[in-house]
Amino acid sequence: MANGTLHDLLHKSDQQVGLPLGSWAARIRVALDAARGIEYLHTYAVPPIIHRDIKSSNILLDEVWTAKVADFGLSLMHPIASHNDNRPNGPNGPNVSPSAAGTVGYMDPEYYRLQRLTAKSDVYSFGVVLLEILSGCKVIQRYEESGTPKNVVEFAVPHIVADDLHRVLDPRIAPPTPSEIEAVAYVGYLAADCVSPEGRDRPTMTEIVNGLERALVAISGPSSISRSSTSRSLDLI
Repeated sequence: MANGTLHDLLHKSDQQVGLPLGSWAARIRVALDAARGIEYLHTYAVPPIIHRDIKSSNILLDEVWTAKVADFGLSLMHPIASHNDNRPNGPNGPNVSPSAAGTVGYMDPEYYRLQRLTAKSDVYSFGVVLLEILSGCKVIQRYEESGTPKNVVEFAVPHIVADDLHRVLDPRIAPPTPSEIEAVAYVGYLAADCVSPEGRDRPTMTEIVNGLERALVAISGPSSISRSSTSRSLDLI
């Protein structure tokens, strides 16, 4: 793709990030583009597809900075079935896989532990990408508060849950303005929900798309997200 990968745009330089990722609105827009791609795989593709390797280096930017999901080498297709999480063998129901596959740091720990693949495994991986987008941190790196490398989930989620979002946000971007802060905080809560330890507690990709669409509208105009509704992202959807 003309403008490379999301990973390179986020991590190739420690200097000030320029366009297209130099504003919170731009980052949410990229996240929304990628979320729509994954939603298509889960909801509209026939048969449904689980990507299994969602990560920032597999999200590409085209000539007009639209994000595209790429690299289907680990993807699995499943028979058409109900999207009810309680139904087996569907895109959200459990599917036994001979061995867990993915990239360290992005892989759903539940999938790795139980060897059961669901669409919620892609949701976990996308949640890690959301945390990268918000923090500018690599998926695994050393933080000042820890002497050993940490996954971005371990670093960011406790601060988000404690309403200390400012400790997570990428310092290379100006802090969110009063009209942006609620939308950015909401995306933080959404990311935290995506990386919940149990798949049943994570949103679907359709819920994620709906939430990011609302966040983007809110960040581009008068806020439509109340403070009370952002305590948990799924309350808004």
